[in-house]
Amino acid sequence: MEASSMDDLLTELFEFAFEHGIAVTTTHVLSKDTPSVSRPSKNAIIVNMNWHTKKEIPMQFAHEIGHVLNEDKGTLYYCSTASHNSIEYGASKTGIKVLVSLYFQNVSPDEANSNTFVKQLAIPSYMEPYTEDCIREFYQK
Repeated sequence: MEASSMDDLLTELFEFAFEHGIAVTTTHVLSKDTPSVSRPSKNAIIVNMNWHTKKEIPMQFAHEIGHVLNEDKGTLYYCSTASHNSIEYGASKTGIKVLVSLYFQNVSPDEANSNTFVKQLAIPSYMEPYTEDCIREFYQK
């Protein structure tokens, strides 16, 4: 994904969060290994913009938004390998729905490509079947 497209997607995630009353703090001072975090009870998330794999940042951002929208309890940290934890899986599912709605909003069905989406945003492999379902549902609306 080109930097401008990534920036556009991040901007849209900020706008989405704002529209849903979610406070977003971004930081470049955390370690490259410190995951993004959410505090749903405060409607707040922190996104680590210094993350070691830049293309994962939109998924982390959307995942943390997912925790807030799902009204999960506690302070929750992003973990791309948490496929068996129902809270983390639920946040990832909600995050995927958010990303699909933003990423594909100006893409015709003929040009939609789930493989490109998954690769560009480093969607975890365990989420690929769900992602494909979300994209199909998006275009059936």
